[in-house]
Order: sequence, then structure tokens, then C-alpha cells
Amino acid sequence: MSVRKKITIAYSFLTFCSFIGKPVFAAISVTTPSLAKNSIARQLGWVIDPSTTCSGYYLEPPFTYPGSKGNRDTVGVTSHSGLLSQRTTSILEGSVTVTRYGQQITANKAYLYRDPATGELSAIDMIGDVNLREPDSLIVGKKGRYNFNTQAKALQNILYRTRLNTDKKIPHIAKKTTPSEQIHKVEGLTAWGRAYEFSQTDPNVYELSRASYTTCPPLHPTWRVKASHIVLNKNTGRGYATNARILVKNIPVFYFPYINFSIDKQRKSGFLWPSVGRKNVLININGQKAWSPFVLTPFYWNIAPNYDMTITPGLLTKRGVQLSDQFRYLTGKNDGVINFSILPNDKAFHEVQRSVLTSPDYLMPMANSLQSANITAAETARLLGASDTRVGFAWRDESRYNEHWSSNLDFNYVSDDYYLHDLGKNLTEYSANQLLQEGDLYYKDQYWNFTGRLQGYQTLHPVNDAPVTNNYRRLPQLILNGDYLDEAHNLEYFIGNEFTHFDILKTPGTDTLLPIGNRFHTQPGISLPLYWPGFYINPRLQVAMTKYNLTRVTDTQTPMSLNRTLPIFDIASGLALDREFNLFGHSFQQTLEPQVYYTYIPYHDQSKIPVFDTRVNTLTYDQLFNYNRFTGIDRIGDANQMGVGVTTRLIDQETGAEKVRLGVGEIIYFANRRVTLCNDKNTCSDYPGNPNNKQSLSPVSGVLDYHINQSWSFTANTIWNPTTQQLDNTSLAFQYHPDPLHLINLGYTYARSNIYSGVTTTQAINNLKVTDVSAAWPISENVSAVGRWSQNWNDRHLQNLLYGLQYDTCCWAVRFVGGRAFTSFDTTHNNKPIYNSEYFIQFSLKGLGDVGSGNPSGLLSGIPGYQSAFGQEIK
Repeated sequence: MSVRKKITIAYSFLTFCSFIGKPVFAAISVTTPSLAKNSIARQLGWVIDPSTTCSGYYLEPPFTYPGSKGNRDTVGVTSHSGLLSQRTTSILEGSVTVTRYGQQITANKAYLYRDPATGELSAIDMIGDVNLREPDSLIVGKKGRYNFNTQAKALQNILYRTRLNTDKKIPHIAKKTTPSEQIHKVEGLTAWGRAYEFSQTDPNVYELSRASYTTCPPLHPTWRVKASHIVLNKNTGRGYATNARILVKNIPVFYFPYINFSIDKQRKSGFLWPSVGRKNVLININGQKAWSPFVLTPFYWNIAPNYDMTITPGLLTKRGVQLSDQFRYLTGKNDGVINFSILPNDKAFHEVQRSVLTSPDYLMPMANSLQSANITAAETARLLGASDTRVGFAWRDESRYNEHWSSNLDFNYVSDDYYLHDLGKNLTEYSANQLLQEGDLYYKDQYWNFTGRLQGYQTLHPVNDAPVTNNYRRLPQLILNGDYLDEAHNLEYFIGNEFTHFDILKTPGTDTLLPIGNRFHTQPGISLPLYWPGFYINPRLQVAMTKYNLTRVTDTQTPMSLNRTLPIFDIASGLALDREFNLFGHSFQQTLEPQVYYTYIPYHDQSKIPVFDTRVNTLTYDQLFNYNRFTGIDRIGDANQMGVGVTTRLIDQETGAEKVRLGVGEIIYFANRRVTLCNDKNTCSDYPGNPNNKQSLSPVSGVLDYHINQSWSFTANTIWNPTTQQLDNTSLAFQYHPDPLHLINLGYTYARSNIYSGVTTTQAINNLKVTDVSAAWPISENVSAVGRWSQNWNDRHLQNLLYGLQYDTCCWAVRFVGGRAFTSFDTTHNNKPIYNSEYFIQFSLKGLGDVGSGNPSGLLSGIPGYQSAFGQEIK
């Protein structure tokens, strides 16, 4: 027989199952009579399959929805037999089934209760083999009760499973289908456990007593969580557990008297998993280190949907108590993050300062090949004068106010020269010695764009590192550019304007005061671009006018006022040819793109102009077609030259992907280059009399990008000097990446000290010769390795070393990652290389959370193409 009742309550028999699998705790275990593993697996629908990652899977049996799919308030009740009463209690027996859209409950026997006044169904008691189901979720109990009016549920002696992070949308299921069409594997990470009692008194608020939780296979539960009491509030997205324990192989490893946690994907306030470990801490200026255990306990505060904060107090045993904070915000106009950290009274840093007072290498420094005694003395004084309250601050912001105005902020600050060495987040920060402090304001419309900039650098000067020179600051820099395209007679008009005030702080230990002052620059121009099918030519004329008003010029004997006016004429032209052809049965399009670029700029003596922000450009393929061989305005090179090059591309006709790009070219010089970056051979490689500036041909520059197939790729950039018959600059990169688990990178970089390579010093010792090898590879089904080795062969020292091993199963994972990075040479100890090292060990209980000595993601980001899947579900 069948009884159908229309109700208007939006609820789910099994909604309590959907909470499991969100961060930290969900349903947890219990002291009910023990069930054999095989019996548990069978009741949960576990099917043994050695070919799968977990050696099995959950099989979801079929069920159909009552009535129309669109009517979700229809409740169907069926049984094999029973005694039906329209006014009092009805008794149903034999495969009793209560079904509602997306939910179903079955039992051996049930009592249906009616309201005596209205005769409507009010509650149902279920006895014997009670099964509550919704797609990919199941709960099995001895008995239970459901109240139709209040939606309250109560079940006892339960066994449950549910898929984690499920889509709440229920897929369409036909009204009548065969069972074979409905049986399916449960895809995704699935949690299961037992509980003595489950109850719900308010909608979406659930209570569990003496419960267990795990995501491991039921036949091999490596870990589980047990708690005395759990409350899960789906209205707020939060839950809490009391007397909670984590057990590994039935051995307790963690205990929490109380824990508050998130039960869905929403960002919710609460404590995150702590980081516990130890770090090698410098306690003596002469290199002595000691292990320092630490514990960090981050607290996440979800202030608003578009604001959040992570507050992390930490105990660093050799240093003291540290407090870090990260604030993130996202509005309709702003997007940014603020990081702040403070460590008062750093004991280890104080010991380092004290050790300086007993070290003659620092109290009475001697000059060496890298720096003078004055620089060592000045840097030592900075160390002794630094506060032992360590502070770090960083603020990054991107704002867009309307369609024209926007801004960008990147501000970084640390309290002392050693902060990044001691407290930096990853090895890539250790080598930073110039911290950017910049704020930009932008305007852009159809014809004009404006940039207002304040830019400075905090330069760090550690006493035992190679000396670092302070950078000039732009306070401010104002840029206004205009561009009028497609004007009368196809002419284009443009102008670039800039005003910059340059300032600089004296580098510690130096006596020379460098000039400061204002630079005015304007550069109007006109061009006539002409385009035909397969050919273009673009003649262009510009006039560069620059004026300097300087102060503090005595030490460098620089004039206080300087002017420079230069005409610039260039012509760019090229062909674009293509053909289609088949190669090994595959259709390709090949292009041939020769280019010719002529430039003429007369000579103007610029030797007395200070170098504020100008460098020599590295000669790359693209640089062949640039009128100025310098970057920046302080130098505009004289030129009577022609850049020639040819590019060919191979394009897959089916996908449109560029398979091959090859470019080769050089510059033909019709006159010697007389404008140089510096005036002294000992200062930089671009000096008067350099023979490279008298050559009639530049080195040959080539670029190659070759995507062999979806797995293999190769990139090369090379500069070959035909005069010396040597390579001036080479970078090679090979990558094999067939899937996310397999990765090999091979890299080689070489640069010779000359004006073409980008290495500006003249000593051969500063040549660059580096190999870089990295890989990520599975060793077995569960074990994978990752590593990186970078070696500087010219200086004969290790550049970077990274190694890691990961063991991953379907419900838990562990990984160890270590790394070592070169930072500088110790100028007080025979230029011995200085390294910083980091080590991480991390555990992941999938569906619960990660715990360890920190997150090595920043360390692993140095491997091109590597994507960490630690703690994620194995597909």
C-alpha cells in the first residue's frame, strides 16, 4: 500500500551527512559494540578492487524519486504490509520505504503517528535496519525517529558514509528506471564513521554523541578521529567538538579538549592547523648556529565576505614570541594584501650582536677583494645599532577607480639588514637586498596616458655579504605620453614627457656623495606607417630633449646644469610570407618574416651626464629592432646602423598552436659607437675604447621556441660573436612534462663580461655559467620525489639545492622537503659562500587538514612547471 502526503517543509533526511569532509572535524567515533571490518565495509557498500588507488570503491545502489521531479515536497511511503489508520497510529512492516526528492529512508518496521486534531502525519518511528540515503551518502542505524512538523531527527547506533565537497544539486533521475541504470561508483573523497546518537532539534543544527570520522577505506582505517560531543551548525557554517582525539593505527597522537572548525567551503573564523618544527638559527657572527624549535598557531578571522585576516602567534624558542598578521581585502575598486610581523627582544639576534664585540674580524676589519675595511666597519656599526625588536611589513594594492584612473602600491620594509636572512618566508627571499617601495597612479584615455610614481628602495647591507650599492630614488616621477593614430595623410603623432627628481642615500662605508636633482625630458615624434599585403614600412622622426638641474655635484665634479638635444630617425620594414604544407600527414602553415630596421642618431657627448637609472641592454633578438642600445634616458646611443633579421614560424593548422618559432639576426654598424655608459674601464664593461664598440657587425642573436609535442619543449636564446668566435650569452631550457606527475627541466645559462651580455663588470671572474636541473617523478604508486640542483661553475659554488620525498595514499600523505640557497660570499672569511637552509615535514589527513613544520610551496615554486598535489584527492 502507499500513502502520499503533500508537505511544504524544505529539509533533507540526510543533510547532516553533507557536513562531513569539510575542514578539520566532522562525524567522529564511538564506543558502540564493535563491528568487524568486513561487516562495516559491506554495509557501507564497499567493493574490493585492487586496481583502484584505495583498493576499492563505494557502490551506490539505486533509488527513484516519488512523483514528478519538479515537485520536491512529495513524500512517498510504501511497505509490503501493514495496518493503516486514518486517525491514529499506523503500523508498517516489510521493506518500509519513505522517499522524498533526493532522500530515502528504509526500515524493517515503522510506526506512523498522526495529529489527533487534524489527522495529518506528524512523526514516524523506524525500527530495525534503518537506512537513510541521499545521492552518495548513506546512514545505517538500529532505530530512528523523524518529526514531519518540526523536521527533528533522532537516530541511534549509526554507521554512515558521505562524499566530501559534494555538489548540492541533485542530478536528474527518471521516475522509473531499471536498477542497472542507477547503480554507480561514488566518485571523490568519501568519509565514514560511527556514532552512538545523532539528533537535530533546529533546522540545519546537528548534534553527534560519541562519534568517529575517517576518509580511509573501511578495510584499512589508518587514521580516525574520535570525540565525545560534536555540534554542527550549517546555518553559520561552523561546528565544534569536545574531547576530540586523533588516532593513527588506534594510537592517540593528538588531543583537543575543544576545537572550533569550518564545516563547508565558506571562509569561516577559527584556528587553523598549527605549524611545528625547528630551524637552524644563527647565534654568532662567525657562523655558529643552533637548532630552534618553534610552533605557530594561525587564527583565521573572516571579517566579511570581502575582508579576512590571519593572525599567527608563534613561539620561537631561541628568539622569543612572534606575532604575524595578514589582512586581505577585495572591493569593487581595491584588491590587496597587508602583511605585518613583529618579534620583540629577539634573543638570538641579540647574541649575534654581542658576538661582534669579541670578534677582531669586525672590530678591526681588513680590506679584501670584495670590499674595503671602511665598508665592513660601517656595516658592523649598522648591526650593532640595530634594534632586537624585529619588524617586517609589506603592502600590495591594486585599485581601479573608474575607466581612466587606477593605482598600484608595492611597499616593503624590514627593521634591519638581517631580517630576511633570519625570518624570511622562503629561500627566494634570502638573496633579496633591494626591497621595493613604490606607489603608482595611472590615467589612460584614447590619446593620453599619465603615470605618477614615488619609488624608493630599502637596501640591505649585511656585514658578511658582498657590498651592495644604494639605488637612486624617484621622488617623484611624472610621465605623460600622447599618441594620435590615423591622422590626416595616414600620419601618426606622438610625444613622451617625463619629469623626475632623483635622490640617493650614501652607501655605508663610502665617502663619495653622488649627484642628485631633477631631470626633464620631452620627446615628440611623427611617423608614417604604410601597410600593403605582405609588406610594411614605417619611417619615424623624433627629437629627444633633456635637461638636468643638479645639486651635490662637488665630489663627482658634475656640472649643475646640463642640456641635450638629439634627433632620432629610424625606418622599420618587413615582409610577411606564408605557405601551407603537409609534414608526416599533418597540415601546417609556415611563415617567413624578414625585417630590416635602420637607425640614425648623431653623436652627442654625454660623459658628464650622471647615470641615474640607465643600463646597457642585453643584445637579444628583439633588441636588434630598438633604436637605443641603453635602457633609460641618461644615455641615448649614437647610431648609424641597420638591424636585419628573419623569423619563421610553424603553426599547426588544426589547433592554431605555434609549434616552432625561429629567429636569427644581427646589426650592421656603419660607424663606431662613441657614447658609453661609463668613463672608466674599471667601472663597467661599456667604456671608451672598448673594442666591441668598433666592430662593424654585432654578435648574431638567435631565438628558438620548439614545442616538440604536448610533452616536450625546448627554448634557446643565444648570442654568438663572429669576431671572437665565442658565445657571449646563452640560455637553454628543456622541459619534459607529459602529465602533472612527471616533470624534467634541464637549463643552462652562460654570459660573458661584455657590453652585449648584460654582465656589466669587466673582470672575467664575473662571467656567469650556471646549470639548473630539476625534476618531479613518481618512484612507485605511492612514493614520488622532487629535486633541484643549480650550480655556478664559474664561481665553483652551489647556487640552489632542493630535495623532497612524498608518500601519498587515498586518505593520508606525508612529505619531507629540504632546500639550500646561496646568498652571498662571506667577505670576512676568504669569500666563503654563505648559504641559507630550510627543512619542512608535513602531514595531511585528507578530509581533515594538514599539520607540520610549515608549507614548502614557496620553496617548490622555483621548479618550472611543478604543481603540488599534496593533500589532494588522488584521481
